[in-house]
Amino acid sequence: MRLIGSTLCKLGTHKTEEELANGVKKLKVQEAGGAAAGRRTSARRASAASAKPVEKESTPAGTKKAVAKKAVAKKAVAKKAVAKEATPAKKAAPAKKPAPAKKPAPAKEVAAKEAAAKEAAAKEAAAKKAEPLPFLKARTAAVHGLRQRAEQSGAVLVFGNGDCGQLGLGEDMIERKKPFPVGALAGVAVVDVACGGLHTVALTDAGALWSWGCNDQQALGRGGDEFAAAPVEGLDGVRIVRVACSDSATFALTDAGRVYAWGTFRSAEGIMGFAAGVDVQPRPALVAAFREPIVDVCAGVDHALALSASGRVYAWGYGQQGQLGRLVIERRRLHGLTPERLRLHDVRAIGCGSYHSFAVTGAGAVFAWGLNNFRQLGLADGDGAAEEVVHDPTPVRALAAAAVVRIGGGEHHSLALAADGRVFAFGRSDSHQTGLPYATLPADADAEEPSFKKAISAPTPIPTLAAVADFACGSNHNIALTADGRAFAWGYGEMLQLGNAEEEDVAEPLLLEGQKIDGKRVLKVAAGGQHSVVLAA
Repeated sequence: MRLIGSTLCKLGTHKTEEELANGVKKLKVQEAGGAAAGRRTSARRASAASAKPVEKESTPAGTKKAVAKKAVAKKAVAKKAVAKEATPAKKAAPAKKPAPAKKPAPAKEVAAKEAAAKEAAAKEAAAKKAEPLPFLKARTAAVHGLRQRAEQSGAVLVFGNGDCGQLGLGEDMIERKKPFPVGALAGVAVVDVACGGLHTVALTDAGALWSWGCNDQQALGRGGDEFAAAPVEGLDGVRIVRVACSDSATFALTDAGRVYAWGTFRSAEGIMGFAAGVDVQPRPALVAAFREPIVDVCAGVDHALALSASGRVYAWGYGQQGQLGRLVIERRRLHGLTPERLRLHDVRAIGCGSYHSFAVTGAGAVFAWGLNNFRQLGLADGDGAAEEVVHDPTPVRALAAAAVVRIGGGEHHSLALAADGRVFAFGRSDSHQTGLPYATLPADADAEEPSFKKAISAPTPIPTLAAVADFACGSNHNIALTADGRAFAWGYGEMLQLGNAEEEDVAEPLLLEGQKIDGKRVLKVAAGGQHSVVLAA
């Protein structure tokens, strides 16, 4: 089953609301209908529910409408930052004093040398100001290794459902069964891509951003056509090195360690807000709460994490499923809009699932917190494995010796990449999100059918994947990138987001093939709620 008409993406489901009375009561588990808040269609997961057993205690997801704002606005203004070099004025030559005839006065030569030295110092200072901070270069290379922004550019290829413009192929092309190039980006040197639930952002080698897709809450950072890729506005003179997308917002990290964001956060009732006094932020705005440079950002459905140069983690957004790493009382939930530092130290990597979060320390310890209704945190029995919500960062002991370099997740499943190229999977698996062969796993004790594997609690290596360099998690599907430049997809596939031309789930990682991608090396992968994106050259 696929979506019928772009109007269906106006309806959607959102995350559950945690009931708090005399402490934290057990969270009602919401059956998420897709990744995109505000415009996710209930038809997508309804089709899956009709074909597969569903969590018995899941609460039906409430729907909500997002007001479509399709106002035609002016497109991105050309960058006009001009580097001005201030040339110091020469000092006036001192008055000459009587001197022996054999000893000429050096006043002019001295003044000229002083002026030249000052000019050179000014140029050096300007160059240092324009260059990325040394710590950012070093830490990004050392800490985030596999996530370092690629220097090689490639073609942006999209596939899946594009009812809300997330494919960037125009209103007449709302689905692609196989990878297909975004024509508007032909000739643009794209080096990275990121997906929200229903929008997509591309990063160029010049540090600029292009966006397309759902813009109901201004996640595109611009006006104009949602179905066509166009530059993000308001970032003139700023060089972006990393980008992350939530369902209704976008976060951009600069080479100076600053974070810009736009859009909004949503709660179960609707728009929660972007910041104090701001419901929706239409254009990039500096997140001023950080008192130290930031080196990485990631985002879930409606929360974000930032990693500082000193190894500290900041979290903000909607936190009723514990994804902020702290207890957020419902009546004070707006406090979650301000980034706050977690009690973690020496963190080297961060990761987000839709409603859960991860951090990896320099010693290799992995911490998890947030929604755990399908064991997507990977916790051991004595560490809260049975808890549906975990508010405090808790060690994932099963990954302590895995040397995790990258971690993240979808709605109810998670993946962790080890330094040796293995991928560990855990969490929900009823649509094959984990990519683990059912024959190798014990059946759930409460399953209606013995063969049904609802959730995998222990992080388990995917046996059919090796030498993986990176991965991306969509709502209920994944794409892995191997060191030799191949891409493999698996999981929920009824929206064609697996790129195999079939509207079926895929149980184990399947090589991504097609006329537009065969013979090319995949450089980057990204996944949204109903679509996927690869960068290939």
